[in-house]
Amino acid sequence: MAKTGSEIQDDIYQLLRQSTLTGTLTGKVYKDGYRPRDSGKEDAIVIFTAGVPGQIESGIVTVNIFVPDIDPYDNGIWVKDGERCGQIEAEAQKWVDSITAGVIPGYIIRLNTTIHTEEEPAIRQHFVVIKLKYKYANS
Repeated sequence: MAKTGSEIQDDIYQLLRQSTLTGTLTGKVYKDGYRPRDSGKEDAIVIFTAGVPGQIESGIVTVNIFVPDIDPYDNGIWVKDGERCGQIEAEAQKWVDSITAGVIPGYIIRLNTTIHTEEEPAIRQHFVVIKLKYKYANS
């Protein structure tokens, strides 16, 4: 039976919630649209990005992990917390390595792009981007 985007998002959400990666974050794991707007924590957001139906479904799920910017000189100039972003990128890679080993029945998951960090200046945060390519075999 084919899975919907919400079901695929739920599967990745559950995998992330059960991972050691979330234990290293100061925030929580949310599905797209549910993160509190004023959160200043390291929250992970799971987003169903794209999918193609078929006997073998395929698509992309994105996980963004927000990292608050810092004001290192206490002068009102906010910058990326590069050290923390690097730590989260490394922990994210460990998580990806664990799920690409085939731990989800029916799924084959691979990293779609290199894990990296992007800027969200409107909220003085950066976010680590994890784009996962999945294939799901209908049974």
